[in-house]
Amino acid sequence: MTVPARRSLAPAGTALAVAALALSGCTSSHQAAPSTPTSSSSAPATCSTVTAPGLSGAGLPFGTAAPTGPSSALQVSAGQPVVSSLPSGRDGYRLVEVPVTASVRTNGTFAIDQSQFVLVGPDNRSCSRPSINPLSHGFIAITVDESRSGAGSVAFLVPASISTTRLSVRYLPAVGARSASLAWLAGATAPKPVEPVNGCDGGKSSYTTTGVRGVAFGTQVKHGDSVVSSTVSAATPTRRAFSPGPSQPNDVDAIDVKLHVSASGADAFVDRRSFVLVDGSGRLCRRAALSSEGETLTSALVKAGRSADYTLVFWAPKGGTITGLRLLQLTKPGGTVVQSDWYDAALKLRPIAG
Repeated sequence: MTVPARRSLAPAGTALAVAALALSGCTSSHQAAPSTPTSSSSAPATCSTVTAPGLSGAGLPFGTAAPTGPSSALQVSAGQPVVSSLPSGRDGYRLVEVPVTASVRTNGTFAIDQSQFVLVGPDNRSCSRPSINPLSHGFIAITVDESRSGAGSVAFLVPASISTTRLSVRYLPAVGARSASLAWLAGATAPKPVEPVNGCDGGKSSYTTTGVRGVAFGTQVKHGDSVVSSTVSAATPTRRAFSPGPSQPNDVDAIDVKLHVSASGADAFVDRRSFVLVDGSGRLCRRAALSSEGETLTSALVKAGRSADYTLVFWAPKGGTITGLRLLQLTKPGGTVVQSDWYDAALKLRPIAG
């Protein structure tokens, strides 16, 4: 079944008891025994006597990837069933293979069992699988995470009298589930493409900058007096692609903001939780609870007479344009009162090509 592993930022679950085979080259050395050629007229008329699991989800064209699971963190697809050149080992049946793929949309490690894919005949009966999958890309389970997608093939035994064009594939959310969450079949309508989110996708900002003088990015802002003070400047935010990993979801890019902090008269404390980023529509830009790839500030003490540079990292939904950004520095970590405001209302961070 689809099982998320326990890990920070990933859905919790229980690992499969079966060991996953690597899909890039794990093949079975066992092949089905040759079968005696049988005409389609004398072949069985149905895959089996077992009624296929019901369908509670959508029907999709073959090859369409779709999200699944409570959090939609995982996406899977099944391709058009095709007859394999390998013998079925069972008189009157052909070996049919179904190519499948799996990848992680956000965060997590998942194992997808081959038995979660069910091949269904035109009479709504399930097609059985051979005891050993002889296909070169056969697998027991696919394991995927943020940096590793998976692909393989599931083998089925189909009567020679049934055309592969009359077959459909269903995906079970768990091994043995009575109802499928997805199905792929001929003639299904392709889903409408998901429109990209323009802007940040956090909650609406409740911070107010009333009484705080806004300045352009790059401007130094000083707090304190002539004896003890700290000076902070924030560079114009830039956008970059993340490397896949557990520190951030797969469906976001990074927004980097460079900070320069100097201290005079006494050490200056600087904390990541003292900074929030807001887009032009007033929505907060999300960030990692701990730290994203490329972030260099958690909390630090800048020694008096010294300065230091840090990078803050926020998240931008992939595919969307972020317009107008302002970085707010709060009076204390996790506070509600703003003491510094850098902004550029005309700034546009466009999607990353490719």
